Formats: sequence, structure tokens, C-alpha cells
Amino acid sequence: MSLLTILEIFISLIFAWLVLSIAVMYIQEWLGARLRWRSNMLEKHIRNFLADPALADQFYEHPLIKSLHTGDNEANLRRPSYIPSRMFSLALFDILVNAGKRPSILQQEIQKLRSSIEKLKKDEKARAEAQFRLVLAAARKAVNTRAGEAAIEGAMDNTRAELEKLGSFNPLLQEAVGQVFSRVEVTARDVDEILAGIEITRKPPAGEGDQDGEFSTFEQVREGVAILGATNPQLKQALESLLLGMEEYAAKGESALSMARQSVENWFDDGTERLSGWYKRHSQKMSLLIGIAVAVVLNADTLALTQTLWREPVVRQAMVAQAEAFAQKSEDELRPMTANELAALQVQFNTLNVPIGWVGTSLPVDSGGGVSMMDGSQKKCTLLPKSTIDYYGLKVGRQCYPIINAPAPNDPTGILLKLFGLLVSGIAAAQGAPFWFDILKKTISIRTNGTNPSEAKG
Repeated sequence: MSLLTILEIFISLIFAWLVLSIAVMYIQEWLGARLRWRSNMLEKHIRNFLADPALADQFYEHPLIKSLHTGDNEANLRRPSYIPSRMFSLALFDILVNAGKRPSILQQEIQKLRSSIEKLKKDEKARAEAQFRLVLAAARKAVNTRAGEAAIEGAMDNTRAELEKLGSFNPLLQEAVGQVFSRVEVTARDVDEILAGIEITRKPPAGEGDQDGEFSTFEQVREGVAILGATNPQLKQALESLLLGMEEYAAKGESALSMARQSVENWFDDGTERLSGWYKRHSQKMSLLIGIAVAVVLNADTLALTQTLWREPVVRQAMVAQAEAFAQKSEDELRPMTANELAALQVQFNTLNVPIGWVGTSLPVDSGGGVSMMDGSQKKCTLLPKSTIDYYGLKVGRQCYPIINAPAPNDPTGILLKLFGLLVSGIAAAQGAPFWFDILKKTISIRTNGTNPSEAKG
């Protein structure tokens, strides 16, 4: 056997694995978008960051973060799969600046109603969710009102009215809404005590006053962090550690607020970097599972394919030709195939007689369940052949679909080899299309630049 033959078999196998990898990439991206893997993982990560479900919901309802949502309407919004660290810090600091205000306290308590709404029946739940969005909109308006105490109180009254409408939908919700009002009063009293303690100990740093109120904003952030102690001591401790010593920058004439934001952004970036590593490992596991599933569904058996390439020079050379044509693409063009492209590629494989697939062309079955063979004999179509008079196939109606490229059920050695061949294909497909594309180009380059052994002998 010549080295050129071995190289052609290797190129053909790489091309087959590359095609499987592209199919796996296509399926994985479709599943990822359908199941929202990235956005769900990011949301879980942010909830761990903020350590409070209600605060996390308030964060996602912030206009800056909500602008990253996708969807056709308010009821069908999808949460983002990526949030820039700058937007994270801006939204969090805005929440902290408003943390001690009654509208903000009410908004956070309203978020806790989600769990009660989830317990409702389908019809009631749909109505309650629609009203809940109106309540959130009213609460957000109250938080953002800057027109004085009278306007704030009016916005609060409007929010309370919308809340009472929500409570009228169900006795369970009515009780939950009543608890919201009582919790707001308790939290408001705790916040007043915290603010009173801060007011006593507050000492503006020397040299301040030339920064257009920046230190005042930074102080509001520090107050918001202190207020978190009433409901979220875990996040309070984390943020206090990040903001420790920031007053020194203000004393030196530097931007304490900017440095504080940078510190929080670095904290968020470090966390999302770990999240990216975790998602990569998750994707690798999913690629392996999808790769094995694709290999089984398509019956892409590496061992069977290798045997065919060994015995059939025409098939081998045709696959090498397709591999060379495919290698002319750039890596940027290496994308998931469309359904039409995958169908066309499958037709090409069938034309080449590559051992891919479980069933062959159907044959008619007579009333007795027999299949007429080319030599004139009759065989019974069955999935459990016991002798030479049985035909290994699947009977569907009046058609028998022959089982191809598969061992008989009573052939344990053949079954083990089939499983091994499918496992090899699945593992290869999980390596990723860029990996096999790079190897394919290098291998074809070796074949193109190397000396043909048959020519050297001449």
C-alpha cells in the first residue's frame, strides 16, 4: 500500500469529520438560541453577584439593561446574553443612588410579587402578568420623578392604585400585595435609621467642592451601599470592599466616582471571565453529546467509512477532490450549513456510495411479507433475521426498507465495532469545524507539495 493511498484515506476521513463538525455546530447554535443558554447562564451569574432575587429583577428592569433585551413586545422580551461592564456599573450605581428613596424601596418590594404570580393558573397568570408590567412601569416612573415631593407622592399613589388592581385578581395576590405595603414601611424605617447614622458621621473631604457635585454622587452611592445592609448584607460587604479607600482619590483631586465604577467593572469582568470558561466547558460537553447523537442518527461509522475508502479508490478520490475544493474556503466562511446545503451534501455522499445512513432504497413487499430478490427468490422482511431466508429490513406498510451499514442483532462483535466506529465519529465531530479545517488544509498542502510515489518509481 502506497503512502499516497494512506494520505488520501486520511484526507477523506478529515473531510467527513469536518462535515459532521459543521452539522454539530449548526445544531448547537440552534439549541443554544432556542434554549437561551448564554442569557440564562448570565442571568444566573448576575443573580449570584447581586445576591438578592428582587434586586436582580430590579436590575434587569433598569432602562439601560432593558435596552439590551430583544423581542417583539413587552410580553415577549428576551434577556441579553451579554452585558457590557460599563452598563452593569452604571445601572447598579443608579439603583444605589436611589436605594434610600421610598419609590425605589417600593419597586424592589414589588419585584417579590413574581413568585406569587407564578403560582396562579394559566388564565389568571396571563392577566396578572399584564397588570404586573403596568405596576412596574408606574414604579419606574415614581423612581425617576425629579419634579419635587408632590410629584413623587402622586407617582407613588398611582403605583399603589395599580398594585391594588393587581391584588384584586386573586386572593393570594391580595395577601401578597398587602405584605408589600407593610414591608415597605418596615424597610423605610430601617433606611431612615441608617441615613440618620450616616448624617451624624459624615465629614466632607478637604479640597472638595470643585468637582461639580461628583463627591456628592459618590456619597449617595456609599449611602446606597450602607442601605443594602438592611436587606442584602452579602452584596453590601462585597461593595464596601470594592469602594474601600476611594475617598483618598477625591482628596487628591482625582475622580472617586470614576475609580469606584472602574473597581466594580473590574469585579464584574473577572466574574464574567470565569463564566466564559464555564460556558466553554459546558459547550464542549454539549458538543460531545450532540456529536455522538449526529453520528448515531446518520450512522456515520468511522470504521465502515475507512473500509470503504480502502476498497473503493473511486470513492476515495472523489472525496479527496471535494475536500480540496472545500479547503479553498477561508475560515471566515466556515459557518453552520443551511438546511439546503446539508441536503445537497447528503445527496453528494449518497452519489459517492459513502456508507452513511441506516436504510437503503425501499423494496415492495407482497401480501405474505416477502421481498422479491434479483435472483428470483423470496425473503421475509424482518428486523430479526435468523437465517438466510430472512431479509434484514424494516417493514413499513407495503414497503421494506433494507438496513444497511449495520450488523445483524445476533452479531455481538459487529455491534461492538459499530458502537466503537460511531463513538470515534462523535468524538471527532465534537472537536469543532475550525480544528478539522486547519488540519485539512495542512494535510492537503502536504499531499500537493509532496512527491507522488508512483511518479517517483517511473
